[in-house]
Amino acid sequence: MSVADSSGSIPHTLSLFNKFYHEFSRPRYDIAFVLLLLCSEAILTSFIVHKIPYTEIDWVAYMQEVTTYQEGERNYINIRGDTGPLVYPAGFLYLYGWLKSLAIGNQGENSSSTEKLVRSISSEAIPRIQWVFVAFYLLNCTVVLGLYQSVLRRVRHKWHLQHDQSTPALVVWYWRVAMGITCLSKRIHSIFVLRLFNDAPAMVLLYISMYLFACCDSWSLGCLVFSLAVSIKMNVLLFAPGLLLLLLQKNRSIWGTLWHLSICAAVQLILGWPFLSKYPVSYLRKAFELDRVFFFKWTVNWKFIPEQVFISKPWALLLL
Repeated sequence: MSVADSSGSIPHTLSLFNKFYHEFSRPRYDIAFVLLLLCSEAILTSFIVHKIPYTEIDWVAYMQEVTTYQEGERNYINIRGDTGPLVYPAGFLYLYGWLKSLAIGNQGENSSSTEKLVRSISSEAIPRIQWVFVAFYLLNCTVVLGLYQSVLRRVRHKWHLQHDQSTPALVVWYWRVAMGITCLSKRIHSIFVLRLFNDAPAMVLLYISMYLFACCDSWSLGCLVFSLAVSIKMNVLLFAPGLLLLLLQKNRSIWGTLWHLSICAAVQLILGWPFLSKYPVSYLRKAFELDRVFFFKWTVNWKFIPEQVFISKPWALLLL
């Protein structure tokens, strides 16, 4: 290729890139872009399950706790696993009881309680559950990307009203790059498919509730789903102050807000009733253990502080 041909191809390439850059920033390609991200995520997450070894941290303890519940124990203090007493609300037991049944499969239906526990933590059962968590992860991505897409639509609408023209391609691609980055989190992939933590389904439900609030204007259903997320892991309550503020803004009256809060409370009462009706203090103390002390070795965000500070009561209150 001559120098003249080479120099001539550069403007042509830039012209094609510029055409692609502006054309594919149009709204009609938004859904295609989201689908492309989801397909890429499905491939990446499947590769992770196949190639990266599963790390046991809490699954065995989860199955031990579920087994104790299924054997008839209703006192939360007596429901324990290798990592200590159960510290999650009742929804966790129901969800992971279902996951345990998937792990066991049809062959273990007539087995004893101990045999079912052994089957649920076997090397054959873990991959089966990992694929369930792949589905959880892809659902999570779908909802989060849906939230991003909803904001992008509002940005486009606001820009059109203010400038009477379409949104610049730079703004659209900036937002799309942000959407792509959300799909590359090593930690989130690990939590979902390599650890099987209950954070995963809890956050899926939380994001679904956010989508119902922000995109569907469905506050009653959103409160129901939010409370289901709380029933799997109490940490979701950290979002409650923000939700309360939004409810007050939405309802513009205390009575409407109380109605939505009563939906949240009713879900907790119904799910926790088998325990509340027999050992209410035990259930409330352990399922919503606000004074729980976490192990310093598991923290990621607070490694820079001394261990004695991390496990102290004042630090726990500050974080709360």
